[in-house]
Amino acid sequence: MPRPPAQETIVLCPVCHGKMQRTDEECPSCHAERHFGPTRRETLISALTGVVGAPALSLLIISPSFWTAIVAAAGLAGGFFVAHSRHAGDRWLRNPR
Repeated sequence: MPRPPAQETIVLCPVCHGKMQRTDEECPSCHAERHFGPTRRETLISALTGVVGAPALSLLIISPSFWTAIVAAAGLAGGFFVAHSRHAGDRWLRNPR
């Protein structure tokens, strides 16, 4: 017969507050998953915002030219960096099942 887990290894799920093991990657009751970094959706939204927003702002200062493409590339890289900086570490996301 397996022994019950020690009290210090049981934690509460941050989403549903159900009991789970400290090392679990998925909550057994609500199926929320531990996620590291941004999701694909968050990365795409941030990168597209950079690609669209940066050239739009640069067009207020300079006329369309080769520099607009460079600003768009910088906006893409900046948006990607912002997404990864903003969502650094782990967090619990509800898994739709």
